[in-house]
Amino acid sequence: MRKLVVILAVVALVFGLSAATSAYAQIGGIAKSEGKGVAKEKAKDAAVGQAKQAKAPKAKEAKPAKPGKFSGTISSVTASSLVVTKGSGATKKDETFVLNAQSKKEGNLQTGGKAAVQYKLEGTDKVATSVKASPPKAAKAAKAPKAAKPKEAKAKKK
Repeated sequence: MRKLVVILAVVALVFGLSAATSAYAQIGGIAKSEGKGVAKEKAKDAAVGQAKQAKAPKAKEAKPAKPGKFSGTISSVTASSLVVTKGSGATKKDETFVLNAQSKKEGNLQTGGKAAVQYKLEGTDKVATSVKASPPKAAKAAKAPKAAKPKEAKAKKK
């Protein structure tokens, strides 16, 4: 967004300068045919008019991005990055965050654990400012099959 604003400003500046240059060139032509005082005023009016036409509307200044929040399951973690997954199937969304010395980490970042990340945008990077992690849930113990009960032989009555 900033690049677009800068490009528009440069284009407006170049267009404005070219308009002022043509107005200045017209001053020389008018000055030869008319009195110098009248020619200067006409040229000045022409230059101002052209500059107003060339002036691009001011672009609004970009506001600093608000911090974002994201939570989900930790897919992978390294010393400099964290990947958190939210949802599953068609709604699955992975987000990659940059970890640095300023990133506050609470808890043990482990694959499979849950994480709540607060981040800020720096260019195109999402830099984690705070990460709260909880360990992965312990796997449920598989039920042992029921032990077979020995069949008691029924005594036959005679």
